[in-house]
Amino acid sequence: MMKAYWPALLWLVIITILSVMPNVQLPSFNLFSMDKLAHAGVYGIFTWLLLHGYLKFKGTPGNKTLVAIACISIFYGVLMEFVQFAFIPGRFYEIDDMLANSFGSILGLTLFRAFFYKMYIHSNKHE
Repeated sequence: MMKAYWPALLWLVIITILSVMPNVQLPSFNLFSMDKLAHAGVYGIFTWLLLHGYLKFKGTPGNKTLVAIACISIFYGVLMEFVQFAFIPGRFYEIDDMLANSFGSILGLTLFRAFFYKMYIHSNKHE
């Protein structure tokens, strides 16, 4: 049952560890740096893993579930930026990191939906 979510939970732990590691850096606004692509990739994978867990645990997610899961991933990405700012020495609150995290979450959702498109067409389990 809940085994389906273990990959997503493990990935969440990895995200959290990487997010709370002290790192002295100066904030800069650059949406197309390797750092921002890494942020997008990490949160895209997180969203994908959450959706895959849902698919294995409950079946094909409906549109409300898709949006809810993407929102959970986006919320966590925003939360980690606040945690870094408030509690981690040498880490900064960066709006462009939040945007990259959000973009990655939405991209993960989009790719998941595209990959499992036939399941959505043939499924009667929509919310």
